[in-house]
Amino acid sequence: MESRHFAEYSLRMRLPVITASILLLTSACATMQHASLEDRTLPYGCSDIVAVGSVTNRAYEPVANNDDLIGHGWISATLHVRKTIRGASLPAALPVRYFAHTYMRQGRDFLLVLKRDGAGYEIAAGQLMSARPLLASHCT
Repeated sequence: MESRHFAEYSLRMRLPVITASILLLTSACATMQHASLEDRTLPYGCSDIVAVGSVTNRAYEPVANNDDLIGHGWISATLHVRKTIRGASLPAALPVRYFAHTYMRQGRDFLLVLKRDGAGYEIAAGQLMSARPLLASHCT
């Protein structure tokens, strides 16, 4: 009998702590900053192609620069095109390259701005679709 009273007392003591924890966690998630309209807007050139797709990263070729503290390089990748938003139609799988200090996340959809680069394409800009990116109102 006594252990039942202890269990009820223990539950009554923990319930406010659990409730407060849930409220704090929920409010912390609700107050996270969202990207501004300006940060979500991607500029594009009049001859650029804009597409939605994901990448599979391949080789990384570092670029030597003594002033670059975090290091950048050219990364080759395959773009898996889900949809072309603007410009010429693209094949479902397209070899591309991009200049960055780390790989783009694989398996996530991006809104990408592609520029013609000699025989191929270069990713000039991109944002995760989960950030709800927008295109500038007109090309530059």
